[in-house]
Amino acid sequence: MRSALVLSALAGTVLAEHRSLIGRDGTCKPQPAGSGPVASPDSIDGFFAIPELQTLSSTAPTPDGYTAAFTGLNASLNANKYMGLWTLTSYDTIGCASLCDKTTGCEAFNMYSERDPTLDPNASNCPNPASLTNYKCTLWGDFVSESQAKNLGQWRNQFQVVITGSNAYNKVPAPCTVPGYDGPTQLGGAINAPLDSNRHDTYMGVRVYPFNEDQEYDPTVCATACTSQTSYNKGHPAKDGSYQTCRFFNSWIQSKDAVAYEVHCGLYNQTWSPQYATNYGQYSGNSRITVSRSYSYTLSEVVA
Repeated sequence: MRSALVLSALAGTVLAEHRSLIGRDGTCKPQPAGSGPVASPDSIDGFFAIPELQTLSSTAPTPDGYTAAFTGLNASLNANKYMGLWTLTSYDTIGCASLCDKTTGCEAFNMYSERDPTLDPNASNCPNPASLTNYKCTLWGDFVSESQAKNLGQWRNQFQVVITGSNAYNKVPAPCTVPGYDGPTQLGGAINAPLDSNRHDTYMGVRVYPFNEDQEYDPTVCATACTSQTSYNKGHPAKDGSYQTCRFFNSWIQSKDAVAYEVHCGLYNQTWSPQYATNYGQYSGNSRITVSRSYSYTLSEVVA
């Protein structure tokens, strides 16, 4: 294993990827099962009173690399630059943030619980079916604010869709530029590079540094590691005098159970594109290890 992280699936499994258009009348077709609790009795007031939904919202961790725009509202975002909706199997702000990180141009996300119908409502045969609860994640291409939380739901025939536990988060700015390197280039996860075209391994190791949320995220430590590795290789060349130059590094924050604790620096002798940033984290026992604020930098000029 090249580092402490390996490619793995998110805990909040994606069930549906795009918002579907709702027609004027439905078909009574059963809808996908929800993952959240349902009120008893099954009413609007009962939905808003489900304690678990309020607890999920109030205790949800703010993902590393994001700041909270608002929490605990009974409305979702109706903002600019909508980038899609996903239905998750849990109220998972970390998973929703990962989806945003993997989506080029995403600057914010909204996580909330929604009361939806178990059947596609039809005016004649099933105008007001029983409800289910879905956990929704929407992505946005611009920063968001509480004033944009205007979506209170909708009517589908006699069934009322409503929203609760709505939290939104804005992405923090990208880290600094690094002298001598082009970048930063935002990545959806950490680089998981294959062998190069000559079947050679371009990976030169990982450097790990302690990190806490009170300090500034500074990828220059990775640049120093990259430069130092090249200097060491130059002083310890192969028998033919050749040595590997560190030309590219990937810097990211590693978190454990939503608490950031390390900066990781993946070093490479070749540049890799964002399509290879597929290392999102893993579970270690009962602990969830995640990747955030992953960026790459490429050496501007190779000096002999």
